[in-house]
Amino acid sequence: MEIFTISFVVFTIMSGFSILFPILPFWATNLGATPFEVGLVFSAYPLAQFIFAPIWGKISDRLGYKFGISVGALGFGLTSLLIPIYPSVIYLIIIRFLGGIISSAALPSTSAYIGAISSERVSTRNFGIYGAAIGLGIVVGPFIGGFASNYGTTIPFIISGIFGFLAFLVSILALKNVKGNISFGVKAKGLKTDKKILVLFAFVIMVIMVNFEVILALLIKDKFSLGSREVGYLLGFSGLVGAIVQGNAGRITKITGEWGAIFLGFMASAAISPLIPLAPSFKVLSLLVVLIVSFSGISQPSMLSLLSKGAENRGEVMGAYQSASSLGRIVGPILGGYLYSLSIKLPFLFASILSLVCLIIWWRVKKLYTKSLTGV
Repeated sequence: MEIFTISFVVFTIMSGFSILFPILPFWATNLGATPFEVGLVFSAYPLAQFIFAPIWGKISDRLGYKFGISVGALGFGLTSLLIPIYPSVIYLIIIRFLGGIISSAALPSTSAYIGAISSERVSTRNFGIYGAAIGLGIVVGPFIGGFASNYGTTIPFIISGIFGFLAFLVSILALKNVKGNISFGVKAKGLKTDKKILVLFAFVIMVIMVNFEVILALLIKDKFSLGSREVGYLLGFSGLVGAIVQGNAGRITKITGEWGAIFLGFMASAAISPLIPLAPSFKVLSLLVVLIVSFSGISQPSMLSLLSKGAENRGEVMGAYQSASSLGRIVGPILGGYLYSLSIKLPFLFASILSLVCLIIWWRVKKLYTKSLTGV
């Protein structure tokens, strides 16, 4: 029952977060923001998460994961409500950064909470359900935001804030305060080598996925002369498929194993990425994208499950994971945009090469992780 409660909290937070996706660009430009400033509005949030997620992870290890979840949800709700009260681009960027600082307490704490309540037998299954909740929230939120904007430009911000407060109330009332295996006054040992490499994998996966999100729109426009509607449908459908796959990740990894699932994710990315700019039609391109997202939906819960194993420093580990993912969200669009300006094929070729490098590292990290569990 706890896994569904925490997944509901995560779904609520991510829905509230993604409600603002279709609204913020128009809100910022109506305030007179330049394209560069619109970019700052979006990058301020992940930048704050990159800096502060590891800090919140350590705090939640000490004070409890419920504390981190509730603070993050409450902070997210408050800052969403604060956005429309003052019409200034600088104010908007500052509030987004502040929202990123406070809300970055939530995701490391939720994933650490799941790791703490999950036995090894159901760990991947639980993280699959967790990943599905995140994916569904990201899919549902923009639909709510777009619909709500018909009733006023400030309504999406109010609904986003309400979602944050709902997540806060559920976390306060329904979750127990599980703590990490760390005592005050004891110096943290830091991340082991195997987990550092898994965090690196998380960064690479996010760079690849965000690269696709940004560059796909340009590719579809330039190659097939299609617009935002088709891009939205593709991202929404692929996100839904990814969420379904993640929800069944536990069943899949009974066959592949967790390390095997990670291998399949990188293998699919390496093999399929170069084919995307060569797709002869939008339908073929859509099929390739859905395949990559599906394999990623298998690998990400497995990665989280592996990171969560071992009771010590779980919040710190998940904070590092969230920080790496946030850094990927910052680096991915910049790098992808630059490569695309050189050639439409380069971003996808780069994703393939990056995945191949990770496959090579995969062989080594698997051995390291086995050693860390056996103590040999």
